[in-house]
Amino acid sequence: MYEIIENGLKVEIELGGDSPDTVENADGWVELPNGEKWAATFLTYAAVGKILEKWSHTGEYLNGGYFVCSDLVIIRRPGVREMFNAVRDLVETDSHQSFLTRVDDD
Repeated sequence: MYEIIENGLKVEIELGGDSPDTVENADGWVELPNGEKWAATFLTYAAVGKILEKWSHTGEYLNGGYFVCSDLVIIRRPGVREMFNAVRDLVETDSHQSFLTRVDDD
């Protein structure tokens, strides 16, 4: 788990064996300064392509014909800093409420 905290905003990224600088596919947890907790899934364009290619062989989702994921944040470049920057912008614009998934403590 990789954690970035800035100005009370905490983002934890599950690296899954990847480097913080190169991770392209990760689940993340966001904690706002007010204590609210949210979940996000981060993918680069390349990571989406890899998933669709895999599914074209496994037969999932119409043989990789489409991709769906709640709380998806697509980032242009890999890395936890890119993921954190996207979350920070979503929070600053109050868009996180529309795109991320609220996580309850229970």
